[in-house]
Amino acid sequence: MTPSKLFQIGMVAGGVWLCLFIAQRGAQPFRSNLPKDAPQISEEMPIARATLFDSGAVAPGFTLYPELGNASVQLLGPLGKIVHRWPIDATRARLLPSCNLLVLHGSKWGLEQPRWSALSNVLREYSWDGEVEWEYKDRFRLHHDAQKLPSGNYLALRKTEVGAREKRKLLDDPKKRVLKFRSDEVIEIDPLGNVVWQWIAHRHLDLNSCGRARCMLNEKILKGQDEFDWSHVNTVRTLPPNRWFDEGDTRFRPGNLLVMPRNLWKVFLVDRASKEVVWSYGGDFKGGLEGGHEPYMISKGLPGEGNILVFDNGRKRGASLILEIEPPSKRVVWNYFDGYRFFSASAGSMQRLKNGNTLIAEDRSGRVFEVTRDKKIVWEYRGNGMRTARPSRYESNYCPELSRLWSEESSFEDALES
Repeated sequence: MTPSKLFQIGMVAGGVWLCLFIAQRGAQPFRSNLPKDAPQISEEMPIARATLFDSGAVAPGFTLYPELGNASVQLLGPLGKIVHRWPIDATRARLLPSCNLLVLHGSKWGLEQPRWSALSNVLREYSWDGEVEWEYKDRFRLHHDAQKLPSGNYLALRKTEVGAREKRKLLDDPKKRVLKFRSDEVIEIDPLGNVVWQWIAHRHLDLNSCGRARCMLNEKILKGQDEFDWSHVNTVRTLPPNRWFDEGDTRFRPGNLLVMPRNLWKVFLVDRASKEVVWSYGGDFKGGLEGGHEPYMISKGLPGEGNILVFDNGRKRGASLILEIEPPSKRVVWNYFDGYRFFSASAGSMQRLKNGNTLIAEDRSGRVFEVTRDKKIVWEYRGNGMRTARPSRYESNYCPELSRLWSEESSFEDALES
């Protein structure tokens, strides 16, 4: 089937309203370089579509959209057109200023595919054309998050087990000391593959506690058949230069790390030098965090600079939240809440954009959308019914290949006319 497009254009609130449907069922240009073990797109699968509600209010750029279950990391143009693609499975993908792609493999689907499960302990940097340019291989599984630092080193999350000696030392309940406890490490890797710094969660957080969340010890865990996934850290982000540190609050020293142990329902700020927790947030907004993903501090020059954004999954309430927190006071200064219409029980992310809008990813449904400060949705993309993994927006001049693509797209108006 040849990809079809349907444009409906009208005027809403003085701006252009556009609904663009891109049919990708069986479209060869979309699938030509996907692995043979990728699932086939059928007539029953939803059609990927982008909806542009107000072109004048959208932050221009390209959206990186990893599609889980399809071994495909896609770069979307403003109208949802796939303008570039890496045919790889990625549980985390970050575009670098070189236009290389930093990737952690090992999505839930990928772990069932021999080609990708073999890479679950590997961090890779791919070129624009998909060639492996750098690789780090660990003894243990790397998961959820990684980033490249300005120094050229890399941060990643690594699973680890709590040893018998540590359990005897750290656990108050003797009955729990015989159970299998899984924890997490943050590791820093230099370009030669050496681990030059690490932070081990259970050595700096209370192994006896699961925070506001109860420690769910099911029958298999109690019988020693399964590990207890105590921390489940899903995010590590370094603090950028910020006004709080400039004003003398050393807790927010640039380079300190925000980590999110999802199963503890709390965000922790780790001092890089001492490795101790110097700030934390569990909150009480609508009952407090229930799960949580992707806390990070907004960089200087962006609206809300110095504040911390966090995706509150709302696992019990059945509705997710985006929170913008002023760190010293822990006051919620902005939030996005849309009841049951916005919910991702797990995963999810958000990103503050240059024009003050916020890009939000409802990972489990494959939906990513952009909202204004007054919570108006101005852009939305829904994939083929598959999950996504924390999409992100990049400005057109972020790296050379994006500048080239943008010059070819020219503008929203030119794209509409093409």
